[in-house]
Amino acid sequence: MNTKKIAILLFLIFGIITNAQTTKIEAIDEFIGQMYNSLEYIPSISIGVIHNGKIVHQKAYGYRDVKNKEPAETSTQYYIASTTKSFTALAATILEERGLLDFNKSLAEYFPKINFPDSIQAHRIKIPDLLGHTSGIDNSKYMTYKLAYSGSYTHDQLFDLMNNTFGRLPYGNYRYSNLGYNIMNLIFLKELGKTWKEVVQEEVLDPIGMTHTYSSYVKLLENREHVAVPYNALGNGKDLFKVSKDLKKDATMHAAGGLYSSVDDILKWLLIQVNNGKSNSETIISPLALFKTREERIEIEGKGFGFSGLNMSYGFGWNIAKYKGKTLYHHGGAFTGYRTMISYIPETKSGVVVMVNDSNVGNGYAHYLSTFAYDVMDEVLKKEHIDWKDSYVNWLKQVKIETKKYGLDATYKDFLNRSKRKWNLSVPIASITGAYKCKDANLALIRIFEKDKKLGMKQGEMNAGVEPYNDLNTIRVKFIRPKVLKLDVEGENVKGFVYDGLYYEKN
Repeated sequence: MNTKKIAILLFLIFGIITNAQTTKIEAIDEFIGQMYNSLEYIPSISIGVIHNGKIVHQKAYGYRDVKNKEPAETSTQYYIASTTKSFTALAATILEERGLLDFNKSLAEYFPKINFPDSIQAHRIKIPDLLGHTSGIDNSKYMTYKLAYSGSYTHDQLFDLMNNTFGRLPYGNYRYSNLGYNIMNLIFLKELGKTWKEVVQEEVLDPIGMTHTYSSYVKLLENREHVAVPYNALGNGKDLFKVSKDLKKDATMHAAGGLYSSVDDILKWLLIQVNNGKSNSETIISPLALFKTREERIEIEGKGFGFSGLNMSYGFGWNIAKYKGKTLYHHGGAFTGYRTMISYIPETKSGVVVMVNDSNVGNGYAHYLSTFAYDVMDEVLKKEHIDWKDSYVNWLKQVKIETKKYGLDATYKDFLNRSKRKWNLSVPIASITGAYKCKDANLALIRIFEKDKKLGMKQGEMNAGVEPYNDLNTIRVKFIRPKVLKLDVEGENVKGFVYDGLYYEKN
């Protein structure tokens, strides 16, 4: 065959492949369009897809800022929450391979000065148990709360809180928790003199070139990154979106959930995963360290919907599931106003990242859009099941029905009903304002203040939504979840209040 014929043949083959790829991308676009037609209250969706070890699709839809109609881009920053665990776990595994951490060393050996109770078997708990959620331990003095929510702590205080560790499950039993990764941060500090942020930056983010992934909100702002506004969709009505009051700042960015990132940067992360540590034929991350994070440690039962219902095991920072006969690694991230799903299938060198800046509809959309992307790439599925798209169309119809009946319409109705409540207080607002100290636990002060003739509340880095409640001298407070605060009143003075089962005394 002469050179001219070979060139023509290659051109035709390339054209067929390109057209097939374009069709797949159009199918993703079409499905996301159906999502928006089904539910109009989706602020933004950002998606990246890898297949055969290459990026085949990256696109953003909707608005990162609905009020100002600022469109989302694949460079837009989203808080990725618990998907941070896979970064922290890989960093620890790399350090173990280099001999800087010992995975066979027990918790008791790492912290010889801590008075662990016999019940938790600290002599058996090792780093793999912390990273794989099989330590069986908990912490009664709110280490996770301080790190993830209030941001009120010092490193010395965190080490002291280890004395209050107790057993929640027998050693070796799986229970998903942030605590193991928070303790991993203390091991980094003790052994290396570095925080998890420094370790992850040096061992993972810098080598991969993830220059737009941040463990510092201040640095993110300094670099003038566009951040997706965190929303809680309310449903049909005049105001479709409510901006979340909770925003992750530096003090609440922790080892179990402390990164902001973009689709563009997460695609770099997924390329490293599916190409076993290589970038442009150069090994960037140790393949052995990557493989160790994927080892099945303990059998778990899949629960929930989407990928979560398919889970069969947990590695280090990754859920392990079977999807259409292939091994899938995935992890979701959820915090008020954000939902992220990151996943990959080594067998087909495929990966998908989906980011949504909404708490209410975001989770389901992140899961199902991920499965849709994998199914679009699966030629066998399309040949054997010509009607494979029907299940997704039916899912969207069902979502619209259920959301209208049980979900966001009900949420919006509740929102309207609450907005009609009047304050039922026996004391003036001015007597409520001030600082309150928790008598029962070492928690940050709760400060109640008045601004623009409205009550506000703050605990450490957290701002609460404050509304009237029905009963006398009660206030509806929403830091993370809505709860009722009951004032302790004497005459026209407020002595303190009970909140979340704890008594706070006025300073």
